[in-house]
Amino acid sequence: MEIHLIFTKNNKLKLSISNNAHQHGNFKICFSLVYSIQDVDGGKISKKVGRYYEIFSEQDEIIFTLQKPRIGSYNLSCGPEGLFIIGKNDEKLECKINVLKFEDPIPEIIYSNDQENKFDPVIPVPFISNLKKETIQITNSEFKISSSEKNFFKNFNNFVKVSDIKFNTSIGHPIVFIKKNLETDEYKIVIDKKIITIHYSDYGGKFYSIITLIQLINFYKSKLPLGSIEDKPSLGWRGMHLDCARQFYSIDEIKRLMDYMCFFKLNRFHWHLTDNEAWRVELASYPKLTKIGSFRGYNENIPPFYGTGYNKTGGYYSRSQIKALTDYAKQRNIQIMPEIDLPAHSWTLLQVMPELRDSSSNIISEDVGNYPNNTINPAIDETHVFLKNILEELSEIFSFNIIHVGVDERPKESWEGSPKVIEYMKKNNITSFDELQDDYMNIIINILKNSNKLTAAWNEAALPPHNEIGSAGSAGKIDKSCIIFAWEHPDVGLMSAKKGFKTVLCPGHKTYFDMAYNNSTYERGICWAATIEVREVFEWKPIQDYETNDLVNILGIQGQLWSETITNKDYFDQMINPRLAALAEIAWCSKAKRSWSQFRSSLINNLEFLTKLGWKFHNF
Repeated sequence: MEIHLIFTKNNKLKLSISNNAHQHGNFKICFSLVYSIQDVDGGKISKKVGRYYEIFSEQDEIIFTLQKPRIGSYNLSCGPEGLFIIGKNDEKLECKINVLKFEDPIPEIIYSNDQENKFDPVIPVPFISNLKKETIQITNSEFKISSSEKNFFKNFNNFVKVSDIKFNTSIGHPIVFIKKNLETDEYKIVIDKKIITIHYSDYGGKFYSIITLIQLINFYKSKLPLGSIEDKPSLGWRGMHLDCARQFYSIDEIKRLMDYMCFFKLNRFHWHLTDNEAWRVELASYPKLTKIGSFRGYNENIPPFYGTGYNKTGGYYSRSQIKALTDYAKQRNIQIMPEIDLPAHSWTLLQVMPELRDSSSNIISEDVGNYPNNTINPAIDETHVFLKNILEELSEIFSFNIIHVGVDERPKESWEGSPKVIEYMKKNNITSFDELQDDYMNIIINILKNSNKLTAAWNEAALPPHNEIGSAGSAGKIDKSCIIFAWEHPDVGLMSAKKGFKTVLCPGHKTYFDMAYNNSTYERGICWAATIEVREVFEWKPIQDYETNDLVNILGIQGQLWSETITNKDYFDQMINPRLAALAEIAWCSKAKRSWSQFRSSLINNLEFLTKLGWKFHNF
């Protein structure tokens, strides 16, 4: 059997079957999509969970009408992923799947080659750079360090091993560190004929000084310019998020991302560990969550969402792995904030622990991703026990003082029809479901306070939803200690700050790296928020509309990689890079301090070095 896939000129998805030795009606076609099926001609949906589908057909051709993207066209991420065929005896049939084609393709973008001869080679560009034309010769790229600094310099081994740089304790141009009273992550490098002096106050400043020095040496090679660099960040929270629920990434793959992050001076890793599709963090209090909820496949409790395919695949993170990754991150001046996405986005959790829903409820709700009944019930005693247990255990596992608890995209009708909710609301004088969400949030905030942790959540935890996608939000009654991640729209961040919440800005139209770069059919990514080119990230001015009183509540900015479209790990780097580098420049400076062509020239200069680290990238 052979499957042919094509997007037609009128934007229909056509699936054709050839060389078919099996009787129609005796097999079903199984796959996942990133856009929902709205209509099927030539077949019928026999099973749907989220955007995983099983299709029966009596014909050799099936035409699907899909949810329409905002740009009006589809790309390589939009076809069926993880496709397999199941026969009448529930066995997997042999099948050849041809490459997705387009009847009316949109060509790839050809980028202009903006470059300049004079540019600062460091990314992010330093606060003040006073480097002179006069240089010193560095023999064999050797630098002498104190023997007491030997362990510190081991943190740069991944960078040093792909370069000619040698940090020795015996020979080379001396590097000395002097501790001064500087701001967080601030440093000063003074390059003299006889010595390199580095002033720093904390670990971050010391670490970033060497990152800058490595970038300088990579550019100037054996002839370093004399002079000084004084540098400090404008924003304290310079983050990157990774969705490990939709796709499972190994610890080594996450470490590679952290290497990219620290090279560009990003300091917060937002680790998205649970969602509708999986539960990835091992908890002693509920071992079944990972035993059942971290694996997917045709014969598993959790179906093969987002390209997983027929076979059992997946994984989870053990306590020992999390400890090792936390240590690795801290050595790179990165703190890890875990996210457990509740009360919605909990379809997999509820397959393992159905007692967290009111079984007597007569309402079937569905979220924007088409997951039915995916929201835990805050009026159930088991829910309160569950929340206390998992939040206390997470507080033990993760050393950072912030835990993210989700609270996005709760379906408006998720708690309707629940007798237990009605009883709870009467007992506690709660008049709306949004007030009930606030009550739920305040319980979580207090649990985490007792563990000396702060609570973080998406913007629906504190505000009404901005997007009309059938979701609910807050009645405005949650504790102001909650940190808000403003994702829906730029206006949401401003609203959050004005209401007195500490806020991280991460609007989808600038920071969601799962968005396609442009509308070419040969791109990957989705586009509900926007298409996002590297230059558009670079030209973002995240805090330009903020008054001084509001700015005190802005912690910083963060990039996100949601993983629905990362059905092959080869796509991972090209979705992140080089948008990550542009975001890091803005996070450090709060807005661009140099021209696009100067930044682009600096990035091009770093490509050879970065490529040796394994860094793959999209054209820009």
